[in-house]
Amino acid sequence: MDRQLLLLAIPLVLIELALAVTAVVDWTRRATYRGLPKWGWLAAILFVGIAGPILYLALGRGEERAESDGRDPK
Repeated sequence: MDRQLLLLAIPLVLIELALAVTAVVDWTRRATYRGLPKWGWLAAILFVGIAGPILYLALGRGEERAESDGRDPK
């Protein structure tokens, strides 16, 4: 593999991994989802590459969270 290609791929893989981890953590904390059922969003996050987590974070999150984050809702 060309060194320049490798230097470009490493940050992209790290960004994709960070997005996927963020989306999965949020996915576990949500009680409601828009557009797809819960398992459908997990499949999108894990198997659609960089677009899956972005679509979930932009479109799939419902309004309610399953558990409180400890902050006052005021």
